[in-house]
Amino acid sequence: MSRRDPERKVQGRGNDSCGKRRKYPPLPRTHTRRITNQLIRLARKLAPGLKPLTLGYALFSLLFGLSSPEKIIKITAQTEFTDSLLVIKLSGLSPGIPYRQEEIAQAVKRIYQSGRFSEVVAETTRTDEGIILNFQTKDNPYLRDFSFSGNQKVKTKELKGKITIKPGEIISPSKIFNLEREILSLYKEKGFLLTKVTTLKSERDSLNRVSLFFQIEEGEKVRIKRIEFFGNKNLSAKALKKVMKNKEKRWYRKGFFDEEEFKEDLTRIINLYKEKGFLAAQIKDYQSQKEDGYLTLKIELEEGRRFFFGDVGIEGNTLFPTEELKRKLGIKKGGVYNYKKLNKGLQELYSLYTEEGYIYCTIVPQEEIKDDTVNIKLAITEGLPALIRLVKIEGNKRTEERVIRREIVTLPGRIFKRSEVLRSQRNVFNLGFFEDVTLDYQKVSEETSEIDLIYRVKEKEAFGTLGGGVTYSKQDGITGYIEITQPNFLGKGERISLKLEKGGRKSNLSFSFNEPYIFDRPISAGIELDYLTQPYDFYDKQDRSIDFDFSYPLPLDYLRGYLNLRVGQTQIPPRSISSRYQPTGPYTIYSDTVRKGFIQPGFSFIRDSRDYIFNPSLGSYYRYSQAFSFGQIRFFRSLLEERCHFPLFWKFSLMFRSRLGLVGEIKRGDTIPIYEKFYPGGVGDDGIRGYPDRSLGPKANGYPIGGKALLIFNLEYKLKLASYLSFILFFDCGNSYNSFSEINLANLKRGIGPGIRLEIPMVGLVGVDFGYGIDACPRKWEIHFQMGRVF
Repeated sequence: MSRRDPERKVQGRGNDSCGKRRKYPPLPRTHTRRITNQLIRLARKLAPGLKPLTLGYALFSLLFGLSSPEKIIKITAQTEFTDSLLVIKLSGLSPGIPYRQEEIAQAVKRIYQSGRFSEVVAETTRTDEGIILNFQTKDNPYLRDFSFSGNQKVKTKELKGKITIKPGEIISPSKIFNLEREILSLYKEKGFLLTKVTTLKSERDSLNRVSLFFQIEEGEKVRIKRIEFFGNKNLSAKALKKVMKNKEKRWYRKGFFDEEEFKEDLTRIINLYKEKGFLAAQIKDYQSQKEDGYLTLKIELEEGRRFFFGDVGIEGNTLFPTEELKRKLGIKKGGVYNYKKLNKGLQELYSLYTEEGYIYCTIVPQEEIKDDTVNIKLAITEGLPALIRLVKIEGNKRTEERVIRREIVTLPGRIFKRSEVLRSQRNVFNLGFFEDVTLDYQKVSEETSEIDLIYRVKEKEAFGTLGGGVTYSKQDGITGYIEITQPNFLGKGERISLKLEKGGRKSNLSFSFNEPYIFDRPISAGIELDYLTQPYDFYDKQDRSIDFDFSYPLPLDYLRGYLNLRVGQTQIPPRSISSRYQPTGPYTIYSDTVRKGFIQPGFSFIRDSRDYIFNPSLGSYYRYSQAFSFGQIRFFRSLLEERCHFPLFWKFSLMFRSRLGLVGEIKRGDTIPIYEKFYPGGVGDDGIRGYPDRSLGPKANGYPIGGKALLIFNLEYKLKLASYLSFILFFDCGNSYNSFSEINLANLKRGIGPGIRLEIPMVGLVGVDFGYGIDACPRKWEIHFQMGRVF
């Protein structure tokens, strides 16, 4: 015999249709009614004089002792698509356990929270043996596909990036809500605060799949009309607006509102106050008023009082004297309190300790505020210096480990030194093979101070150059080229290059190979073969040469010595000389129309401490070179060059370059070829932007004849937005002269203008400059293109 009680259900669907939280019904009554009636009749016969209250108390005690919870004898599940055994497993219940309302409610909750079902109902059926529990469920559908409509301002590709579920996954109302929120978040980031998203579902197919349709009403972007401040007595509204990313609309900017950025703006405002000594400054309230697509922001401030630095005390230091630490901290008593300055000083102290290997040193600043004075006490725990056990390299896939390891100056068994680690990081990065080089370390054990140092490299995806194309320049004309360059040949760090160029006047076939480490020693060797016809404005120059070079490190830091030997033949083909080229005086070009052989040994010294040689913003470069030419061509050439890079604020830096050159006869009566002289102008080693290439210097009858002395200055103000992108403003000045004694600073040709630097995979560093020749006649703008290592 069994009886189903339809009222005894436990449901799990969250809210009912009226939005109210559904309460679970009480448990069914136990089968003790018949026993209870019999006990009452028996008690009245045995004790007819008992009062009802006393009789009730006795019966309650008796029933409480006799009754016991019923057991669940069977659990079943009725589902649409899901296996019933999975539902039973998700419930966490099993036959034989006592029937309790709390347990059933928790089981329904567990099944619902699995995300597989939109509705879960628990029903009970009573039998003489116990309770049969049955779960009825309605499945959530699977995602078949999704689409968007109404998006005009945001690309579908961007929207798809916000959809975190994939076809085949279960979708629930909560997941759909989260997807709508992500889409709205994307629109808010772009300034669309009025966007609405409605999600529609298709009918389920036979496999329980549905399609989602996101209908988007984008609305218009909200622009900021005004930003108003209240309560700012010590800092002007202009100063506060300056630190904000959200800006008011002006004719030169759109002024779109970014809600996420506004939260950061509030933090920036408070940080500015803290930099000015207002430690208790806070945002009391802020409001935004929308009207006709425009927004007015109102920010109410409470500045508080201004604080000043007081006494500085230091304890726990044994490695460095207290006065030295105070000097490094850079805080003066009586100065306006500035938390940024304090943090910068603490970083200086950490750098001081890590340079000596104390990487576990802790410096805890404690501030004591008295009236308007902040006294600072630094509690230093120095610990032990870190000893390097192993130096590991990770992330290199194509590059052999030894190529990286030979650039690392931190060695196992030595004390950790911050400068050596930074030097190693710079050396590896300047190989040019890696997109990023990061540092990490792992402590070997808590009992020792040993660490394993880890250099993690990220190799560039597109490495080397393989390309071809057509170029045009006024000097070379139309030229086609094919070029193969691999600066990390077979992952061994060797550089190999092959280039073929052919045009109307220019032809070039060159091959070069360089081994940076001979027998794993820091001695480099290279060879280059050239067969070149180089066109100039009024003549062509032909070269056949072979070039050998060697370099080796010198004891002084960052200094290397170079030896070079170039052997070949050169001439100016008579037919290439323009009939328009007729300079007056002793200058003649016809003596160079005969093929002449030469041997050119040379040496140079280079000290290079730049942080990134391809696009630096810190460090310096100094070079002195001396070359001699013997054989049928006899002359000497001396060059002195410096480049200094100074970091400024944020991502700005300053570069200053100077170049001094001299070319002369080895002995009286020698003739210096006209193509070996200095022709400044344009871009390149002797570049002065704002003027055509090789257009400056001494002239005869209006034609350039080159100078024997050279002086050039370059100044660049650079904004480095990323490792591959920079913007510059430049000022160049310089000239060449007939002799060193004729150099005159008042006769320097000046150029000014903007430029851009972009590092492109498979191409290298590309530069475009727009130069205005201040002393040009007539004055005009010149566009200069550069590739490779530019200014």
